[in-house]
Amino acid sequence: MDTTQKLSGNELIKSKSRYLRGTLEQSLVNEISGGLADDDTHIIKFHGFYQQDDRDVRLQRRELLLEPYYSFMLRARLPGGVCTPEQWLAIDEAGCLLGNGTLRLTTRQTFQYHGILKRNLKEVVRRINAVMIDSIGGCGDVNRNILCNANPLVSELHSQTAIWAKRISEHLLPKTRAYHEIWLDGKKVDSSEGGEVGAVGAGTDTNKDLEPIYGATYLPRKFKTAVAIPPYNDVDIYSNDLGFIAIADGDQLLGFNVLAGGGMGTTHGDKTTFPRLADVLGFVEAQHVLAVAEAVITTQRDFGNRVERKHARLKYTVETMGVTAFRDEVQKRAGIQFEAARPVNFINHGDRLGWVEGADGRWHLTLFIENGRLADGPSGTHLSGLRRIAQVHQGEFRITASQNLVIANVAASDKRRIEEIAQHNGLLGDHLSAIRKNSMACVALPTCPQAMSEAERYFPELITKVENIAKQYALDD
Repeated sequence: MDTTQKLSGNELIKSKSRYLRGTLEQSLVNEISGGLADDDTHIIKFHGFYQQDDRDVRLQRRELLLEPYYSFMLRARLPGGVCTPEQWLAIDEAGCLLGNGTLRLTTRQTFQYHGILKRNLKEVVRRINAVMIDSIGGCGDVNRNILCNANPLVSELHSQTAIWAKRISEHLLPKTRAYHEIWLDGKKVDSSEGGEVGAVGAGTDTNKDLEPIYGATYLPRKFKTAVAIPPYNDVDIYSNDLGFIAIADGDQLLGFNVLAGGGMGTTHGDKTTFPRLADVLGFVEAQHVLAVAEAVITTQRDFGNRVERKHARLKYTVETMGVTAFRDEVQKRAGIQFEAARPVNFINHGDRLGWVEGADGRWHLTLFIENGRLADGPSGTHLSGLRRIAQVHQGEFRITASQNLVIANVAASDKRRIEEIAQHNGLLGDHLSAIRKNSMACVALPTCPQAMSEAERYFPELITKVENIAKQYALDD
């Protein structure tokens, strides 16, 4: 990157943020506006929030000389999409009481709330924090929520691999104490001198407030990591910035093939942007995974484009440096040498809906969640049903990368009870067409600022029309 060029505006905001503090504390207590100061709308993304406004009433409020109707979306960090029934109940309660009464499952295997008012932001964070869930790095120019196969057909291998996914997520977290200070009343840290000020609270730390991995300006752009377990590529491993493909001998994890430089995003009308599949860098034993992940991140930190955000993803860094030079830089920083990549065979992508028996004899029920949206409505009492399941379930909930939900690790003796609850609340999709089960739409209007048309709100109606056409020509199963 040519450092003589003017940095993008986001880089200046990050550099002045005092390790992601900005003026968030002042913005949160400002009762004149339902929104935040302009720079804080960028900083808050690193804490897991987006500021949004209701575009359905934007023009009407403008005519009345009112500011936009602001609310916030929170996206949690949930490595591999796994949570306990107790956590699910807390997630559900916070969304119903302090959001818009719905939950949305995302393609990053986590959940997000919509419609949170500024005055309720702290309480939402405190409620999920009480069950050991946070939203650090849910958005922003850092490593996002890490993906890992959610359909555990080979339970022992999945268990080993999921541990590494969580370790990678923890290792790549921002180290700033800003999140704990602002949302959980933690001990304040003087980020300029490393000295501590203020009263002791939750999340205290006596270390200097530095970012050994990210630096003071973090990454040039968002960063996505995934872990896949062949033969299933549920996480779409080649479309991520950083990927780890589990290599095993039977049920014993040996290590990972490492991939870098994937991403499917483009900017409409800009031919300098393009989709790109990740390149395979080589194989490493599991013990080197964290060093390699950090080396890829720091290489992107130092070589990524901080002038033009449209070209700031890792795929452009790999494309500019060349795969060989990028691999060499990662090897030098990690202090390892990649071995030749091991053979990999992927045979399937997507969720296996319904009941599936794991290798350990326990059962997993994958539920189709249309567009990832969970609510009680005409199509079923989905939120209430999952709340009832969580009250009796002894296993886990696992969010998939296709925005569906797995009721995981169900004992054979509990199958009937779980299925009856799901059936009663309209959660079983046996009657749905293959077209609908394989459909997906983003949120779009009225909250997404980049949306140019409807998506989630209209999509079910559109799918019904497509289903009717398919039936007419016998295209569906």
